[in-house]
Amino acid sequence: MQNKKSLLKRLLFLYIALFLVIVTGLVHSVLGSFGRGAQTGMEMGAEIAEKIQQGDPRMIYLLGDVHILKTPEKEAPIRIGSTEINPVVTQLNFIVNEPANGISPAGIVFRSVGGSPWLYFFALFIPLLLLAVIILMIMIIHSLRRSIREERPLDPRNVWYLRTIGLLTIVSELVNGGLGHSMSLRAAELLANSGYTVDTAFDISYSMIIMGILILFSAEVFAIGQNLSEEQKLTI
Repeated sequence: MQNKKSLLKRLLFLYIALFLVIVTGLVHSVLGSFGRGAQTGMEMGAEIAEKIQQGDPRMIYLLGDVHILKTPEKEAPIRIGSTEINPVVTQLNFIVNEPANGISPAGIVFRSVGGSPWLYFFALFIPLLLLAVIILMIMIIHSLRRSIREERPLDPRNVWYLRTIGLLTIVSELVNGGLGHSMSLRAAELLANSGYTVDTAFDISYSMIIMGILILFSAEVFAIGQNLSEEQKLTI
């Protein structure tokens, strides 16, 4: 029994560490950009409302984090004393302002990300996926603490929680990559004759994909361990 409690405590420590890594990643990658995007969104919303009140509705939307391969001209160097700094533009955010062409006010709002209601939906869908991951991690940690306190076996539902977390991690990264790819394609279309060359490659974070696969792998190891434990009990 003491060995089992020690194992459960180690599992609890590992899950808490994984939870902290995921939350830290969310704070840096999602919440940081969300804060900046919220301010930009408020400014865009105010401008959209102003144009509608003036009787000149405009479709104003954001193309964010667009990777640039080439700019029309080299940026002027920045000189600080005897030091020369040559800035290189590799990523830009665009706010596009174009005629609404009969689109309703609600339609204009739902096109405020990438000029498409689908991109708007996926931009909101990604934080929901990550929120689901956090909730499932909290449920696993709570289940482990209860198992340690009550000295009982682990809840088999934790296997499904882990599988869901792994799948959601992979899906969220693929959706995020698809969202960025769609914005890059739209930016490339708008900037076709401007001298800017947009990187339209499908870009994803392989570290997040690997993390999702490792979580799925740990879930299967956990499931095998539970099955062996049940078979041992039946044998005895």
